[in-house]
Amino acid sequence: MKEYSKAIKFFWNYFKKFKVSFFIITLTIIIATYLQVKVPVFIGDALTQLGEWVTAYFKHQGAEKIVASFNGHIPAELPQAMIGELTKNGMPTDVTALVDLAKHTPEKTVFFSIMWKLLMSYVFMTIAMLMYEVLFGRIVSHATNSMRKGLFGKLERLTISFFDRHQDGDILSRFTSDLDNIQNSLNQSLALVATQVAMFIGVIIMMFRQNVSLAWVTIASTPVAILLVVIIIRQAKKYIDLQQDEVGKLNAYMDEKISGQKVIIVEGLEEDAIDGFVKQNNKVRQATFKGQVYSGMLMPVMNGMSFVNLAIVIFAGSMIALNDKSMSTAAALGLVVMFVQYSQQYYQPVMQISSSFSQLQMAVTGARRLQEMFDEPEEVRPENGIIFDGIKDEVQIDHIDFSYLPGKPILKDVSINVKKGQMVAVVGPTGSGKTTIMNLMNRFYDVDNGSIKFDGVDIRDMDLDSLRRGVGIVLQDSVLFSGTIKDNIKFGFDATDGEIITAAKTTHIHEFIDSLPDKYDTVVDDDENVFSTGQKQQISIARTILTNPKLLILDEATSNVDTVTEQQIQWAMEAAIAGRTSFVIAHRLKTILNADKIVVLKDGVVIEEGSHQELLHVPNGFYAELYHNQFVFE
Repeated sequence: MKEYSKAIKFFWNYFKKFKVSFFIITLTIIIATYLQVKVPVFIGDALTQLGEWVTAYFKHQGAEKIVASFNGHIPAELPQAMIGELTKNGMPTDVTALVDLAKHTPEKTVFFSIMWKLLMSYVFMTIAMLMYEVLFGRIVSHATNSMRKGLFGKLERLTISFFDRHQDGDILSRFTSDLDNIQNSLNQSLALVATQVAMFIGVIIMMFRQNVSLAWVTIASTPVAILLVVIIIRQAKKYIDLQQDEVGKLNAYMDEKISGQKVIIVEGLEEDAIDGFVKQNNKVRQATFKGQVYSGMLMPVMNGMSFVNLAIVIFAGSMIALNDKSMSTAAALGLVVMFVQYSQQYYQPVMQISSSFSQLQMAVTGARRLQEMFDEPEEVRPENGIIFDGIKDEVQIDHIDFSYLPGKPILKDVSINVKKGQMVAVVGPTGSGKTTIMNLMNRFYDVDNGSIKFDGVDIRDMDLDSLRRGVGIVLQDSVLFSGTIKDNIKFGFDATDGEIITAAKTTHIHEFIDSLPDKYDTVVDDDENVFSTGQKQQISIARTILTNPKLLILDEATSNVDTVTEQQIQWAMEAAIAGRTSFVIAHRLKTILNADKIVVLKDGVVIEEGSHQELLHVPNGFYAELYHNQFVFE
């Protein structure tokens, strides 16, 4: 039930603005349903009138023959033998009535009136169906478009922790597989479900209005049908949910392997990758097969129940109708035919909804998965937050504790003070918490204890957008976006060509860009990737410099480059750092020899702090050992 409540919550958020359209749809469905359930009545009445007309016509012909046998000499009284025969055939024994019966052919007016009503019912029913189908299509189109935009908007507001906890393929599958399932299901099944539910209710009401006994006969098998539906649906739902989750895992696996394909080829692990794919794909196949088997059972089971119910209605209805002395044969036949129609209409909604159950459940599952994303916490943005306009005095990291997972601390009582304009380097072994400090300073995460303050103001009290704009970060893994080189350098920033070129020259990437045929208009894409890892990093630094950040963070910007490029990036870093308060996470210690302060982290604790020269003279110092070991190998 929790899943269905999430699905209802999700759909309501997007459908509530179409209240007027749904009102019109409801009216058209009511009209269409009323006409549909009236059709069996018209058919039954038509058959009754046709039967009565046929009976009256044969009586008329019989009367004509008798009157003709009089040869124009109408007797005052009929012979006794003739009276007996007429009585037997239900014909009048009065001479005047007999003559009148022979003169007047039975009227077909009532029959044709009913047939006209039947025809008009079909016409207006078709118009009503067309109206609600068009309206449903419009609603689904607009709603799914809003879902896609809303989902992407939510994605942009989520915390970094969400992306750390979810693989890219799983997130992507929510935009593709889940949204497609919702759109297809709503297009194909939403109108069907609404109309069939209305049909089910309308048929029950109409049956009891026509004949209570036959109505009870028609619905007698319902408990058995409901029991079977519940059993099958519970099993189908379990495997359809599993199917969608396994598809998300498969997409995540494929995304991971595609991203790391070079490593796979280098290490000769193609067969292992294929085996892993086959294993995960088999999980999808098994879940899909079981889900389809149980979903596919609904239609034949309900079809069988419909045939059983039809046989019951024909047999029991015939017994009830034919044994009712107050009802003519023609009326009894019309009543039975009417309930045969109702029997088919009664099970039709169940059969139609059953046939669409697989799609409907996939829509519910997709809605649940999307709602889970919408329920994810967003970044905390303080109301009327303080605008960050630069470092005037100092950056204070004050006794902070932090952990990504409860009970597994990453940083423990870390304190770092940085004066305006200082360059602080943070060094330490892998996993010591260096990058974590940088993530906290930009509020990718919030500290568990302690605080990070800029000029005495806790960054949690600052306007988040101004904070992010004022803090420039060059990540270890540089990212280039689709577009031109110019677009990548000025990404999200309104800059002139001169400013772009100046930033590129500062990072020593201008000469390379200028050597390209299209220069700064060179298109960046995966098919024509002309950049090395170091060149991408230089462009990333140029992008950061262009924003003129108040606080600069460099996260191992030279970790993936050669020594020549490292020197160029080092010059770029020095140009970027000049006059700015900056934090540099360094793996290669020779890049931070001129730092105003070096902070050494180990196991999430600050163990040493000072300048390069000061730390070299610490007895048995960790930094000194790290420095000497590194330069021995270099």
